[in-house]
Amino acid sequence: MAIKRNIFVLLTAAAVFLTGALIQTAHADEFCSDDSPNWARVMNGEYHVSNNVWGSGAGVGEQCLDIDLESTYFKVVKSTHNSDAVASYPFIRKGCHWGGCTDAPYNPFPIKVGELTSAPFTWVVNTDGVGGLWNAAFEAWFSPSGKTAPNGGGELMIWIKYYGGAGPAGSKVATVPIGGHNWDVYFVDWTSGGQWKYIAYKIVVQADSVNLDLKDFIHDALTRGYLYTDWYLDNMEAGFEIWRDGQGLTSRYFFADGIAGGLEENYAPLPFTLKSPGNKKAVKSLIVPFEWNPSIDPNRDPIEYIFHLTGPDVDTTIAGIAVDSLVLDGIGLFQLNTIYTWTVRATDGTDTTEWALQRTFKTPLTDGVEETGLWPGRFSLSQNYPNPFNSTTEIQFELGEGAWIDLSVYNLRGEKVKTLLEDYHAAGRNSVNLDASRMASGMYYYQLKTPDRCLRRKMVIIQ
Repeated sequence: MAIKRNIFVLLTAAAVFLTGALIQTAHADEFCSDDSPNWARVMNGEYHVSNNVWGSGAGVGEQCLDIDLESTYFKVVKSTHNSDAVASYPFIRKGCHWGGCTDAPYNPFPIKVGELTSAPFTWVVNTDGVGGLWNAAFEAWFSPSGKTAPNGGGELMIWIKYYGGAGPAGSKVATVPIGGHNWDVYFVDWTSGGQWKYIAYKIVVQADSVNLDLKDFIHDALTRGYLYTDWYLDNMEAGFEIWRDGQGLTSRYFFADGIAGGLEENYAPLPFTLKSPGNKKAVKSLIVPFEWNPSIDPNRDPIEYIFHLTGPDVDTTIAGIAVDSLVLDGIGLFQLNTIYTWTVRATDGTDTTEWALQRTFKTPLTDGVEETGLWPGRFSLSQNYPNPFNSTTEIQFELGEGAWIDLSVYNLRGEKVKTLLEDYHAAGRNSVNLDASRMASGMYYYQLKTPDRCLRRKMVIIQ
């Protein structure tokens, strides 16, 4: 029976496209924004139509819908909105959203994004002669756990018509061809009680009818890092965002479905940018901290970074970096007052990004440790003794006046491996012993940090 029903639906969709005929029955109904409930089951519960009005703020008026209980038709027959913000979104949906789900026999959602084979939808609208400020937008909601109320997920909108200067939130990031149409892509990452991603595809040449596969839009969003394969597609819906007027907006026909069972596609880590040292900037020490923006993997596979440094008599690659930073001890490697070039790429073990846009930096005129800020009186960090060493060594430092300090040991990847002191110390000379009996052989650096200054020196452990 399900196969026959789907065939009937597809044939019905074709009839609407070919003839433009409005399919209605005598089972019509009308309800307004003051009515309770503000939604109705249509097509025996396969879809729900919601007369959604957002609050009672300035410019939000009354709204009434004419619906057909035996089809997917609905029409805005009254709208008195005159708002500077979106006042309403009357819509039809299949799936789960804000605690309510369409009837189980017809509801395939939620579906894990990585297991989605296809999500076809057909939508036919009539907006002839409708004034004001509005859009006709399909929408899909995503959540990390398949819950019916969105929390920490995202929404993907597909605008097929718009009027009065309406535009999506966020910034335009691209124009892409999908499903025989060109779309301007908009994105914004909101944080309000949890991260929320908004993606919108605004059709370039407006259309009264579309026959698309949501999976194609999801694929594009995944390649941009806007969605994740372990999220869930919770529903598919279509309606009209209305700021002003909008009376007469009509959804003539809507069909949506989600088909699961596919194998998860692997997506490559996304390109990223370098942060510091800044391009063409001078560094203050031969011990140089490098930092870059993290890459995003849509499959959430573990990412490792590969660092590459070039310069006079230097061509160094460091792989297997699990964090987005690296501290490189250049004493004995870098020449003074010399320009070096660096870049980074990311890999998930299967795919690897291109090298990030490279940057250059210049080493200092004189050798020494990094010193920043102003400090009254003496502030020094002595070389540990003995060095190299294999079990214990002494580190001495001097403060010009009392201060909160942090004296810690780091590996060459910038990861803290041991905290020696983290408290308030009075002015004067101090010393501390480092027990390295459980540390691996290799080069490390130790750092003395106060609220205003920072000193670093290197040491070598030989076990």
